[in-house]
Amino acid sequence: MKQFWALNKRNIKLYFKDHSAVFFSLLSMLIVIMLMVFFLGNMANASILNAVKDIPGRDLAADTLKVKEMVYLWTVAGIITINAASVTHSFYTNMIKDRGDNKLNSILVMPIKRSHITASFVFGAWFVSVIMGCLTLLVTQIIGVFRGFEVLSFVTILKVLLIISLNALVYASIMFFFASIVKSESAWGAIGIIIGTLSGFLGGIYLSVGDLSEGVVKVLKCFPFIYGTSALREVMLDATEDIFFEGTPEIIRESVDAAMGNSLTLFEKELLGGQKMGILLLVGLVFMFLSTLIITFSKKKDR
Repeated sequence: MKQFWALNKRNIKLYFKDHSAVFFSLLSMLIVIMLMVFFLGNMANASILNAVKDIPGRDLAADTLKVKEMVYLWTVAGIITINAASVTHSFYTNMIKDRGDNKLNSILVMPIKRSHITASFVFGAWFVSVIMGCLTLLVTQIIGVFRGFEVLSFVTILKVLLIISLNALVYASIMFFFASIVKSESAWGAIGIIIGTLSGFLGGIYLSVGDLSEGVVKVLKCFPFIYGTSALREVMLDATEDIFFEGTPEIIRESVDAAMGNSLTLFEKELLGGQKMGILLLVGLVFMFLSTLIITFSKKKDR
């Protein structure tokens, strides 16, 4: 266990010493928020307001503020999920460098089980991702207060932290799998570009599920991004939606949730929150197992 914690300490220190990696993780979050506030958010606001515009007795000013809060939380949920992927990718950059400098060879020949080596890297990436996820949640909550939105309740925050932890585990496992295969820094950088480009679409941030064709939605359901964002959105928007949809037919809320991706169906059955998290956990465990196999049966020359 001493080697396990020593590896964790080393890897985590290396990540936080790279100040640019930490900075750009937060910068990407702020960029997406600005895009939603000034550009993309207005389209989502209008579509939700249209869902209740014909119901008599509605307060347009109050509805507009609540809709802005809903879209903001909807965006934050997506950002937290994307950050889990980008932060863990950045964390394993040092592993790729170690391989290039032959430092990884020294780690692999240590008297420690391959499964423990896998767990040490995954734990380090998970820990860093959770820290950055919590920091993202804190920053976005502060921004929300300045915009006149309600702070999430204590119970909701606990649920969000649980999902952040699960998301972090999933992407720590997935990124370790790819880091176990990739040999060069240039290839690893290319993977980072692909993640940065596609994650916003795969997570349903730039366009909601309701704006996409059925075929595209089926493709999104093949990736874990959509399940993480949906689980977070379901939890984070619940209290705000309770207020906004009070006195409206249940079908309106169900339609809005389906269009925004707050609720998801799989094999024509609606997924519960626990089922979404179960899918994420399964994906994480599968990739952790595959990574252990790669480390265990890697060729001697790669050690």
